[in-house]
Amino acid sequence: MKKQSAVVRFTINFIANEITGTKASFDKASKGFGPVYEELAEKVAKHPNFKLVVKEQKKHTTKAKRTYNGMDFDFMKAYIETRVNAERIMSEYEAVKKMAEDSGISVYPFTKKWFLGEFDPDKQGFDMEKAKKEIADYRMAKAVLSATPASDEKNDDQTNDLALVD
Repeated sequence: MKKQSAVVRFTINFIANEITGTKASFDKASKGFGPVYEELAEKVAKHPNFKLVVKEQKKHTTKAKRTYNGMDFDFMKAYIETRVNAERIMSEYEAVKKMAEDSGISVYPFTKKWFLGEFDPDKQGFDMEKAKKEIADYRMAKAVLSATPASDEKNDDQTNDLALVD
């Protein structure tokens, strides 16, 4: 003999004198026919003084996935240029990209993971807007410096001093 499991769409709370169900169950029962209607009608007939209550849906609180719109290889290079030790970081960046290519794995996700590990070690979220502003400020300062007449040696020293953050 096959055991049939009954689906319970409405629950009875005797303490609060309530018949509880989901909004979808009440909507199906409101059609006036079918098994959902029969179940609700039976419970209401047995407990006529009980209130009908719509159960709140559980809210899934999944952590929002962080997206980094605008982060591409050119952005990463531009951001690295703003650092004090840009040459060392750039060589690491190129080595990471080359290793990914040589290993046959996806270059961008691997490089992005390295980049975020390098510049967001606390995993608090890399601030794209702040980084874009730093890049723009660096480029502006570099443009102003190159427009001022001075010896090339002095400009090179000043260009190295433009780096914003260590």
